[in-house]
Amino acid sequence: MQNLKIWNYISLPWLGFTSIFFLIFFFLAFFSEVDFTFLTNSYLKDLFLNTIILSFSSALLSALIAVPLAILITFYKFPGHNFFSWALSLSIAFPAYVYAFIFVGIFEYASPISEFLRELNISLPSIKNVYGASVIMSMALFPYIFLLTKAQLSSVGVGIFKAAKSLGSNNLTAIRKVILPSLWPAVIAGMALVIFETISDFGGVSTLRVETFTVGIYDAWFGYQSYFSAARLAGYLLLFVFFIVFISKYFGANSNTLASKTAETFQKIELNKFNQYMISTTCLSIFVLVFCIPVIQLLVWHFDNLSFNVSESLYLLFNSLILGVCAALFTVFFAMALSLSYKSNSYIRPFISIASSGYAVPGSVISAALLIVFDFVFDTSITLYGVFGLILCLSLRFMTPAFNYINASLTNISKSAENALSTQPRNSYKAFRLFYLPQMKPAILLSIMIVFIESIKEQPATLLLRPVGFDTLSTKIYNFTSEGQWEMASTPSLFLIALSLVFVYLINKNIDLNKNT
Repeated sequence: MQNLKIWNYISLPWLGFTSIFFLIFFFLAFFSEVDFTFLTNSYLKDLFLNTIILSFSSALLSALIAVPLAILITFYKFPGHNFFSWALSLSIAFPAYVYAFIFVGIFEYASPISEFLRELNISLPSIKNVYGASVIMSMALFPYIFLLTKAQLSSVGVGIFKAAKSLGSNNLTAIRKVILPSLWPAVIAGMALVIFETISDFGGVSTLRVETFTVGIYDAWFGYQSYFSAARLAGYLLLFVFFIVFISKYFGANSNTLASKTAETFQKIELNKFNQYMISTTCLSIFVLVFCIPVIQLLVWHFDNLSFNVSESLYLLFNSLILGVCAALFTVFFAMALSLSYKSNSYIRPFISIASSGYAVPGSVISAALLIVFDFVFDTSITLYGVFGLILCLSLRFMTPAFNYINASLTNISKSAENALSTQPRNSYKAFRLFYLPQMKPAILLSIMIVFIESIKEQPATLLLRPVGFDTLSTKIYNFTSEGQWEMASTPSLFLIALSLVFVYLINKNIDLNKNT
């Protein structure tokens, strides 16, 4: 496609940078001397076990919460089902590290709830361990599986459910024997996302006193000033990530859906009044636990905070906005170039797939790698380039969703339309502006919003790569929570969640508009 040839050249800087970057990082991570007084076998074993237990437990618990909820929302009629269809995903606006300090504050010894329960001779268990962390992570991250499962049910579940019913199966049998197996790819994909989010978290596991690889990387870098030890830990974590990617693709590939996408309407299953209100009560209880209680607790702490500084909060909000906008625009521009190159040139598709797979890599790994590589190649720290290093890290990490959405929009272009375009005089700019851009526009807007919301929530990369004196909402939250100042952390958390909720609403609205067009 000659009209797209220019995008091959535009995408080359990103392809060249990512290829050289990862090659140098792997060489430095595994062939440089490290501090073995810090990286002892027992320490590595603890990091590995904690990371494995936390990530897989969080993914399993998230699936146990999300899959039944998605099935109930899709197939059953009960009071509030329209509300819970979107409300149960609102906790996705909460970063896991905010969830962590909220529930640590609720469960701590001096909290009003703990004092009240002690009067009833009930002692709350400690949640500062890998098992308590798993529960909290699952509460924050189950919407990833819930949304994917609900989308899978809406596209193929209705058709195969009707087919199973027509063959004589009752409702429960159809769900158990037909629907659940068909959900396997979506559930595996969602669990993989939960695992990636869990192993990339830093603030949450620090608050919950769980030492994972992300904590180890941060400690090696700032605590021990052992940079190559941090790189070695990042390399180990990256290998673990590749293993998870392989497992998720292997199991997902062997579990094909049983029907093609359908737009059929579906009459929801009617239940008796008791079962309807039981389902409503269950959904309401989960919504209150994962959204209402955290918001109320933050508001209580915020109004108890006598040292609230409006100007400082607005300054942090401004920095987060600037960072999110710059990262989103930079990322989406190259995602657009990569998508158009992927469509026009089959020879570079493997390189594009590698260059756009950073979402599986934790921010701590990418940031540590950037610091090491820039020091090795340019004999300088990437932090000296201001916020550019942080934007580059965020783009490497969040290129995946932007590329996937834009690339998917290009697959909807018919061959006949492209053939008609090829008969016109070659003009890359006009072809892009008049033909490809209208097709990609909804996906571009959606990508900008998703990269923005992920960028402002990102904490470990921001802590490692931010310029001196550059604070954002996420870094300020860590500063306060690391010292146990829950009241002080509540204000930037509320700003961050409010900003995230705005974009969660816009994302849902964008998706709904696309469904209706």
